[in-house]
Amino acid sequence: MGLRLLGPLELVVGRQLVSVGGPRQRVTLALLALNANRVTSVDDLVDALWDSAPPSTARAQVQTCISALRKLFADHGGVAAIRTRPPGYLLEIAATELDSAEFAELVTAARDQADQRRLAEAAATLSRALALWRGPVLADIDSELVRRGAAAFEDGRLAAVEERVRLDLALGRHEDILGELAGLVEQHPLHERLARFRMIALYRSGRQADALETGRRTRTALVQELGIEPGQELRDLETAILTRDPALDLSGIKIPVQLSVRAGPAPRPAPAGERPVVPRQLPASIGDFTGRERLIAEIMTVLSGESDLATAYAVRIVTISGKGGVGKSSLAVRVAHQLGGVYPDGVLYGGLQHLSGTDDPTPKLLARFLRALGVGATTMPDNVPERAELYRSLLADKRLLVVLDDVSDEEQVLPLLPGSSTCAVIATSRVRLSGLLGAHSIDVDVFDTANSMELLAKIIGRKRVRVERDTAVELVNLCGGLPLALRIAGARLASRPHWRIAGLVRRLEDEASRLDELTVRGVGLRSNIDLTYRSLTAPAKRLFRLFAVIRSTDFPAWTAAALLDCDIGTAEDVLETLVDAQLLDAVEMPGEQVRYRFHRLIRICAMERLVETETLDERNQALARVLGGWLALAEHAHRQEFGGDYLVLHGTAPRWRPPGEAADLPESRPTEWWDAERDALLAAIRQAAAAGLDELCWDLALTAMTLFEIRGYYDHWRATAQTGLEVTVRAGNRTGRAAMLLSLGCLHLAQQRLTEAQRCLTEALDLFRAGGNVHGRALVLSNLAIVDGLLGRSPEMLSRYDEALTLMRAVGDRMGEAQVLAGVAGYRADEGDTGSAGQLLDEALAICREVGCRRGEAEVRHRVAHLHLDANQTDLAHRELDRVLVIVREVGDRIGEVHGLYGLGLVLHREGRLDSAETSLLLALGLARRLGERMKEAQALHLLGEIGLDRGDRTTGAELLGQARVLLAGLESKQATRLRTRLEKKMSAPAGDSGSGADCNMA
Repeated sequence: MGLRLLGPLELVVGRQLVSVGGPRQRVTLALLALNANRVTSVDDLVDALWDSAPPSTARAQVQTCISALRKLFADHGGVAAIRTRPPGYLLEIAATELDSAEFAELVTAARDQADQRRLAEAAATLSRALALWRGPVLADIDSELVRRGAAAFEDGRLAAVEERVRLDLALGRHEDILGELAGLVEQHPLHERLARFRMIALYRSGRQADALETGRRTRTALVQELGIEPGQELRDLETAILTRDPALDLSGIKIPVQLSVRAGPAPRPAPAGERPVVPRQLPASIGDFTGRERLIAEIMTVLSGESDLATAYAVRIVTISGKGGVGKSSLAVRVAHQLGGVYPDGVLYGGLQHLSGTDDPTPKLLARFLRALGVGATTMPDNVPERAELYRSLLADKRLLVVLDDVSDEEQVLPLLPGSSTCAVIATSRVRLSGLLGAHSIDVDVFDTANSMELLAKIIGRKRVRVERDTAVELVNLCGGLPLALRIAGARLASRPHWRIAGLVRRLEDEASRLDELTVRGVGLRSNIDLTYRSLTAPAKRLFRLFAVIRSTDFPAWTAAALLDCDIGTAEDVLETLVDAQLLDAVEMPGEQVRYRFHRLIRICAMERLVETETLDERNQALARVLGGWLALAEHAHRQEFGGDYLVLHGTAPRWRPPGEAADLPESRPTEWWDAERDALLAAIRQAAAAGLDELCWDLALTAMTLFEIRGYYDHWRATAQTGLEVTVRAGNRTGRAAMLLSLGCLHLAQQRLTEAQRCLTEALDLFRAGGNVHGRALVLSNLAIVDGLLGRSPEMLSRYDEALTLMRAVGDRMGEAQVLAGVAGYRADEGDTGSAGQLLDEALAICREVGCRRGEAEVRHRVAHLHLDANQTDLAHRELDRVLVIVREVGDRIGEVHGLYGLGLVLHREGRLDSAETSLLLALGLARRLGERMKEAQALHLLGEIGLDRGDRTTGAELLGQARVLLAGLESKQATRLRTRLEKKMSAPAGDSGSGADCNMA
């Protein structure tokens, strides 16, 4: 048997092609084969078959395809197997039966042979591997997802071709592969390595002109298609061919990788009797320069390539921007040194911030440049315009590079620009010089961990880094990847070889003294940041300081308005000033607005300025405005979700809203806003607690329960409720304490920890009663009724529901009323009183639709589906569950989606549609596991086990039932106990006795 992917999809048994089936079965098999021996999710299969517009029956159709493929394999002797593995399916197939796997094994073998210098064998092995290809991977499969998966195979094929060509050249077979290389270069006109291989083969075959023509065509293609010049290797090869460099001749088995060819044109000889003035002002490049390879390559491409017609008369300008200490100057100097051959008439260098004695350093720098170009004191013009004119005249015929370091603004640069396109300029600045028209902008970011560790190793030695590697990672993290901070820390360690890295880490862990520690021999990070701070306007300085009040890692634009207590537009103008000055980073998040954040060391500097300048009262007022803004937004999101201030309590903490229309308010999809702001809300709740703002803290924590409950963020729910409880206990805030106990009780209830839920809710009820809080009592009573129901205490449950309903109506909590009605309806249905249950559910559904609470509507419809299923009206139950799933997916209710998917699986199982039931249950199982919904996870496993037994697969069925039994062990509810008992009975039943049915409780 063979499954062939390297070309059109083919299934071969013996020597005979076997029909796979229709287009959908072929797409399904193709995706499973691309992921051979790995699980392919049902979601991926749906995407592969229908892309972004699947029908409502998509999952059922996937199961139909899987069933047909299983039958196909079974009919041909079990040539492969498709196993059900949550969250989808796994194609089990031997590597010898899959041509893509055979190709990979042959390529690996060829590499081993090449490493052992067995080049002829390696070339032959690669030829066998490439002979497996019959065309593009899965060429006949019409699926975007499959095409994306196949792309990696195509890359592997081209890499194998390149390696085989390289080996053939090394073996002296250049004439044999000329035809093949011609086709490859035509097929891949932008592929420089293939072009170089063809040029070498042509040159060695005595066709020097054709080799140079190949290089010319490649350059033309790159310029026309991508707007870039070829890389240095191709340019060096052209020069070597022109000069008939001996390195190109076949010598043994080597192929030249780098040619010793000078980059750029040679310096022009000066006329006889004239002594040329060639300024060489560039400072030395640092010996431990690290990283920045991509940026260097980009700058080199811009400044060393030939101009096209559009820029033939324009001076090339590259601006390098970034925060202080990020390494802009080091990068500029390093690139300028590498460009020495391209600009043989010299380099002019000026650091504008280092010139003293005047507010405007441009006149001084112009005079200095003119003196370097041979202008004497007696002929030096007096004013800037005349100096600039003379400067441009002297540079008109030169190939010269100008490096302007630490520029403040565009006005400083303009008089220093040459007028000739043969010259170039590199300017570094802490702000983006967007006013220099036509300039190519480079943004320099902080180092990642790998480059940070490499720089540290260069400074203090690799052995010290290796001995304390984990501690060294802590050090680079404390420095935030800022090269200047790393250099200072490294210099301190280098000057004290007896210090351990851990000792410096301990010093830096104290945020209050971190900037003091990052100082060595007069060089400090604080003074570097202060240089930028001093250039700001007064409002920007104040906003820079006040941002240190916020403890979250990033923040939206409206927080600037809250800090300054002004309108959004005014605040955004000041905010962008900080971004331009590189004191704040703008972060563009997928699907969200732009957010802002501090570099960790810049934030420390902002905190120092805050404490020095703002009083404690001013700082507290700014913090209260920001936290009040979060509370106002959270309330708005809750109202959008529930149709009003239902199912929640609020305190007396002041809200803050900007003048005019507020930004960032959640509108149609509040759950998306909740998700986007989750981390910021957590930070706000913790900061409110730390500041002793107990009223604001509990109110925000309780309102945020909306997010945690429907999205299954149980860890965040617990942390914020516990934080709110601690601060309200310390403050003696009885209402807030009761609210946080209510939140914790609901959390325990959601996780089926009924004893803890009852304890928290009972204590909350006592506090609300003592304080006369009617709404709080109603909310607690409705949840205590659910606990009673789960424990099988029906009289107590009905009594609590009755009292809660009266109180909900008294305070006007419409959604609280609907939830109580739905809870009582569930009990009536269990008792067989379907008429009364239906009437109660109709009332609850009417309330949900009246207030516009879509989530509540989904919960009620779920109970209606349960009612239909009890009456064996599976078609009606199916219809309701389809509506439920549409709603919960629209509102982002992931917990509701778990319940809906499980309920649908239950209905489909009842109808005997095992394949479709399995698909729905696998989706429910995967989501329940991600959210920590243990009861639904156990129920889904139980029903999947039943399906396995129904199919006669006792091994799989028993395994799934066993997993369900383990999960149920720690759950306290009556429902869990019933299911556990059923499982114990089924697991102990004799082989062949599969029992009957599955648990039909959908709650």
